[in-house]
Amino acid sequence: MKPRIVTCNCLIDGLCKAGHVDRAMRLFESMEVRDEFTYTSVVHNLCKDARLVCSSKLLLSCYNKGMKIPSSARRAVFSGLRMTVSYHSARKTHHKIKAAIECNALMYP
Repeated sequence: MKPRIVTCNCLIDGLCKAGHVDRAMRLFESMEVRDEFTYTSVVHNLCKDARLVCSSKLLLSCYNKGMKIPSSARRAVFSGLRMTVSYHSARKTHHKIKAAIECNALMYP
């Protein structure tokens, strides 16, 4: 019997809050179906764990798939990138994600 997506989302969030981000990522990668809540939780927790490049790639992949992720996840990635990597890198990522959002608006009205 496979666990439901809600159960996996709760497990991922709980593992991350307990400091087991790697375990949460393994669970995330093993999931066949993921929803916006799954991605949002993982993006936020990757940002908290200072894995900003990974979180920005994951966020971009969400938008490329047509998912509607809350703006709070986007802000977490951008503010983290600005503080740790560089302003230029944050702007570059911002433009990529903005283009993906605009594309989604045309494809998934």
